[in-house]
Amino acid sequence: MLNTMQVPAEVMQKWQEIVDLLAEILGVPSALIMRVEPPNIKVFVSSVTKGNPYEPDEVACLDTGLYCETVMNTRQPLIVPDALQDEAWKSNPDIKLGMISYLGVPITWPDGEMFGTICVLDRKSNEYSELYLRLLLQWRDVLQADLRTIATMQREIEQREAKIRRLVDANIIGIIIWNVEGQILDANSEFLRMVGYDQRDLLSGRVSWADMTPPEWRDHYALAMSELKNKGAVQPFEKEYIRKDGNRIPVLIGIASLEGIEGQGVAFVLDLTERKRAETEARESERRFRNMQMELAHANRLATLGQLTASITHEVKQPITATLLNTQTAQRFLTRQPPDVERAKTAIDRAVLNGMRVSEVVDRTHALVRKEPMRKDRLEINEAISGVIGLTRGEVAKNGVQVRTQLEEGLPVVQGSRVQIQQVMLNLIVNAVEAMSQMSDDPRELHISTQAEADCVLVTVRDTGPGLSEGTIERAFEAFYTTKSSGLGMGLSICRSIVEDHGGRLWAIADVPKGAAFQFTVPINSDC
Repeated sequence: MLNTMQVPAEVMQKWQEIVDLLAEILGVPSALIMRVEPPNIKVFVSSVTKGNPYEPDEVACLDTGLYCETVMNTRQPLIVPDALQDEAWKSNPDIKLGMISYLGVPITWPDGEMFGTICVLDRKSNEYSELYLRLLLQWRDVLQADLRTIATMQREIEQREAKIRRLVDANIIGIIIWNVEGQILDANSEFLRMVGYDQRDLLSGRVSWADMTPPEWRDHYALAMSELKNKGAVQPFEKEYIRKDGNRIPVLIGIASLEGIEGQGVAFVLDLTERKRAETEARESERRFRNMQMELAHANRLATLGQLTASITHEVKQPITATLLNTQTAQRFLTRQPPDVERAKTAIDRAVLNGMRVSEVVDRTHALVRKEPMRKDRLEINEAISGVIGLTRGEVAKNGVQVRTQLEEGLPVVQGSRVQIQQVMLNLIVNAVEAMSQMSDDPRELHISTQAEADCVLVTVRDTGPGLSEGTIERAFEAFYTTKSSGLGMGLSICRSIVEDHGGRLWAIADVPKGAAFQFTVPINSDC
């Protein structure tokens, strides 16, 4: 019912000014706004004037012959110039207060329901002119306009509350109504499910969103309350609640004040348990993928080095043989009489150099064979590429390929894994040599170059082999795609993953009229 609605304080202040002004203009001791509250009628607003016997919130029973009761029953203005001279009003209760004259008009809500009256009373006989009645009616219209505004606001609040109630009852997400003391005044089933409480806990006041907030989140809670006070709403943020069973639940929460209800607000709470579980599983899946990728990369290195076994063996065997011959030569020079020390020393120096060459080949091979977590360090890319060229020297020579290099000097340092960048180069060089080995008469040339770009180093491996078709270029980097009779077709796919993991790109170009070029970039390390 409209008559149960509260009148806002600012409206009450306005009405007080109206009755004070009305009493002053009409020169009477009392100007009142009365409100009906069956079975009583209450002094709602009373003028602050000398000799006014009516105090705000005083009540009187209906059905006792009051002036205002007649106004409300007839819904018409009432003028009583002198009750003492009118048989109908001689027993009016207001006469006991000395109020013998009365002018009043009815006040109604927009739906016609009776609110009460606005009236003036005097201790002396008063005819109350037509002008006074018109003035009172004008003030009555102002009051009824205020009541229309109040009723409209109330309807809007009720509509909002109805929408909220429908949303609360839908249990799509958790919704709570709370107050600034941290109490939860109402909550839907979804929120209670999240935190493990029930309606009995809620009704008993045992559910407090302040108490459910873990200690480490309380500073954030205080900041959220400050933002709410200043802005009326808080941007959604993640936090945790402590459930009734002591466990924690991750949630996403958005908070807003309830307009028109001071000190209360609504919070929308989304259970993040499944999302957090999915994030954990995704991280674990990413970890497994990284491990698998590392295993595949290691297997690819072993497979590629396996293709170079004969060449690597030759690269090792040749300096070992030379070392043996040089040491034997040194022995002969030293057994002469007199010993030829200088020539023996020269032979030993040659043996040492050949031994160092063997050590270098073994170290390069071991670095590629070794399985260890990827570590990105400062990397001189030309030096890393030169190491791979040296490792593949035997395979290149065996297939009659001539290597030409154009490694730009003074390249910026990059950040990367030496082993993985060398693996990419090893794959590209071996693939190029294999492609050119199928050719009979044409020159077999392998061009390797590096150059600095704006924010990266560009590496190019170009061959004079049979080349790539447009369709092959598109599919060359697909996992398990291969044009060879052997192999899994994982090499280029792994190489692209390695380069992209370094923040670069790897692509292929079909050279015209023959051959192919593979290019990749590695971002420059700005910290170096």
